[in-house]
Amino acid sequence: MTLSNIYSIQLIVALTCLFAQLWVKNKHTTHILFAVFCGSVAMGVIQKLSADSLGAYQYLVGLGACATCNCYWLFVRSYFRGNNAIGVQHIALAIGIAVLIMMSKGYLFVTELWQIESSRLSFAKYTLTEITILLSSAIIVLSIWEAFRGFKQASKTQQKQRVFYLCAIISAVLISKVAKGYFVDTPHIKEAIIACITIFMLLVTQILMFWRFKSSSSHNPKKSKNTTIVSALKPNISDTQIKISSLVMQTEESQDIELKDTIQQLLIDQKLYLQANLKVGDLAKQLDLPEYKVSRVLKEGFGARNFNHYINQLRVEHAKQLLSESDKSHWPVLVIGLESGFASVGPFTRAFKQFTGSTPNQYRQQFSLNKAQVA
Repeated sequence: MTLSNIYSIQLIVALTCLFAQLWVKNKHTTHILFAVFCGSVAMGVIQKLSADSLGAYQYLVGLGACATCNCYWLFVRSYFRGNNAIGVQHIALAIGIAVLIMMSKGYLFVTELWQIESSRLSFAKYTLTEITILLSSAIIVLSIWEAFRGFKQASKTQQKQRVFYLCAIISAVLISKVAKGYFVDTPHIKEAIIACITIFMLLVTQILMFWRFKSSSSHNPKKSKNTTIVSALKPNISDTQIKISSLVMQTEESQDIELKDTIQQLLIDQKLYLQANLKVGDLAKQLDLPEYKVSRVLKEGFGARNFNHYINQLRVEHAKQLLSESDKSHWPVLVIGLESGFASVGPFTRAFKQFTGSTPNQYRQQFSLNKAQVA
């Protein structure tokens, strides 16, 4: 198989994954970021396939390939951390890397189009290339770290997803590094291997997307509600309006039970409560339901005063567990709070004292004292 054939396959896979994200009706941030990544990969392949025919203008096409590793890092953050995982600083870093890549492509376009040769320009190109490689390598390391972060707190399904992702990306990085060193004298083989690795990661990521959102959709109470109402009313078309109303009320009650189970699965089993700055609107958006329905189930089904009170209660229980673990005795209170989903030490300390009557430090000292007395 020739290198151009491999590039063609890579282009088809990238575009297929791109359209797969566009086809999704209720898109999440992860769908959008993965679609941008696929589009960027496709533009990079188009540049390589059109190099002979376009000449210097191939680099203008290559400008679209500026959202690869940087965009994939944002995708990984969104995938493993959920909502509010991407801040202004993360977007700024990704855009900075994209600008560096575009500057490198622009330099190649100008120098090849006008046949410009300059030692200063060569040094500028070298500097841009080295900085881009350094930042890209750091971004790849961060992409790997995201799967390790919070591994113990993740649900069993999420842990399987993380292991699957880690095996794939670590293997891809190692193979690409070996290929770049071993096939340095045969660049076409090296490029073919890297293209195959890219195809592999595209497929792996698409599998992760199906895995994540297929399991979420199976717990979508909105869909099951419509189905239950229709199935309940269909055999009773000739009944009285009172009986129909009774069936609807029973259906709503059963749906509240289903919604309670879904919320428990998201908040507790998948430990969504550990996500910083989590709001009832974030949970409602993920369930594709109005906020008042989610708040009602939290109040009636969980006996919660309100959403924030319930989330803080879960976070404090998690913090108590961390504070009582001997291997984490060296962790500062700030780290305990951040790992428990609080944005800063102030809200953590106030919430902890509200539910336990003591500060985190006091709780840790008292726990250590009780443990020493028992021993």
